[in-house]
Amino acid sequence: MKKVLFILIALSMSFIVMAQEKPKQKEVGLAFSSLNNFGLTFRTGTNKSLWRFNTLLILGSNRTQNEDSSELITNSIGFDTRIGKEYRKNIAENLELRYGADLSFSFDYSKYDHNDKSADNEDRLSESTTYRPGINALFGLNYVINNKFVIGAELLPGFSYLIGKTTQKNISNNESQEVKTDNSGFNYGLSNTSALLSITYRFF
Repeated sequence: MKKVLFILIALSMSFIVMAQEKPKQKEVGLAFSSLNNFGLTFRTGTNKSLWRFNTLLILGSNRTQNEDSSELITNSIGFDTRIGKEYRKNIAENLELRYGADLSFSFDYSKYDHNDKSADNEDRLSESTTYRPGINALFGLNYVINNKFVIGAELLPGFSYLIGKTTQKNISNNESQEVKTDNSGFNYGLSNTSALLSITYRFF
C-alpha cells in the first residue's frame, strides 16, 4: 500500500505542475492496446511538450449459468489508467518523434461462485483482487494528417509492482474451509500490452 500511496502523491504533484502551464495544443482520441483493449487518450500542452492521460476501457462481466444441479456465477471488472509527460521533435515532414514517461495504475477483480444443488452440496467460492502501480518509458512516432488528425504508435517498456489477494472457500455438508493467499511480485520489460496505437484529433 505504501507504493500505491507514493504513486498517488506523484500524480498529485504532476497536476500541480501542469496547472502552471498554459496549454496551446490539445489532442483527444482513441488508444488501442494489443488490438483487443481500447480506451480514451487526451493530451494538452505545446507542440514540443504535452501532458498525456490514457484510460483503457473498463472491462467487466456478470454471467450466470444454470444447470440441473448447479449454478455458476462469475463477475469481473478491471481498468488501467496512465498519466505522464511526452516530448516531441519533428524529424521529417508530417513525422514526429515522441519520448517521455508515464505513471500507471491498474485494478482487476474477479469472483467465481459455484452453488452445488445436488445431494453432495459442494459449493465453491473464489475471489481475487489485484492492484498494479508502475512506471513506463515512452518511445514512439506520430504521423500528422492535414495538421488535424494524428496517427501514433508507441512502445512502453516499464516496471510494475503487483499487490493482490485471493480467497478460496469450499463448503461441503455444512463444513467450510477457507484459504487466503497474498500475492505480490513485479514485472518489467516489454509485453503485448506495451505497444499502443492511437488516432487523435488535434485542436488549438
